[in-house]
Amino acid sequence: MNKRDIVMTDRIPLRTTPPTGHGRARGLVSRPSGEQIRSVSYAPSAAFEPFVAAYWGGIWDLRDASPHVTELLGDPCAHFVFERGGPHHDARLVGVWTRLWKRKLEGVGRVWGVKLRAGALRAFVAASASDFTNRIVPLADVFPRGIRTLHKKVTSTDDDAEAFAAIEAWLSSVRRPSDPQIKMAVSLVDRIARDPAIMTVDTLASVSGLAPRALQRLFRDYVGGSPKWAIRRNRLQEAALRIERGERESLADLAALLGYADQAHLARDFRNAVGKSPSAFRKML
Repeated sequence: MNKRDIVMTDRIPLRTTPPTGHGRARGLVSRPSGEQIRSVSYAPSAAFEPFVAAYWGGIWDLRDASPHVTELLGDPCAHFVFERGGPHHDARLVGVWTRLWKRKLEGVGRVWGVKLRAGALRAFVAASASDFTNRIVPLADVFPRGIRTLHKKVTSTDDDAEAFAAIEAWLSSVRRPSDPQIKMAVSLVDRIARDPAIMTVDTLASVSGLAPRALQRLFRDYVGGSPKWAIRRNRLQEAALRIERGERESLADLAALLGYADQAHLARDFRNAVGKSPSAFRKML
């Protein structure tokens, strides 16, 4: 059997995972959605844990409600997305989004997605991650074989275990040969997320053992965003999370905690990224 053949299984066991933020995904900066919009996240199968952060799904029925605009400061991750219904009825690759992600939900729809670990896109795609930064690309343009059939298989069921069984079989068929640079890129982005001492590119370079230029190349080719951007994005996600939790530190204290020179620098970064000031964001919630 050709190693790229897709071997389907009917269903796979799925284990739900809790939201990464305050009752919802980390980085969401839009108004909380109502009951008409539901989302779920699942842990990947063990074989894909080195490359996949999560399987996720969403369903909405807004026929009797106003459209909802989702706004997200996303992780430095690419996604494979399969959608049913509306103008986005397709399969697509969504690259790392360095800007504020916005998506208007209206009508009725359902979506299934694979959130790759930051730095792991090249486990499946033979191109630089930066080729897809801030881009939405039809999946068939990246993988010429079988995407129409796969999309039909995924979107014709309401059983997530069946949908993700089809997706997982496809992932197995397109997985590329081992590349040690993927492991390094993934570990460095993970280090940014879990180590608050990583506030500068020089610090990250020191931790990685790479020269700053080599670090820049690694992030360009495997992550799709610069190390400086990844560090700043993590800090802004943390700022939004703490504000949403209702934590009582002042903006000056929060700025100091996140390594900003002063609250004005944090406020400027936050406004540039989110489109509103930290105080306006707090009031919106």
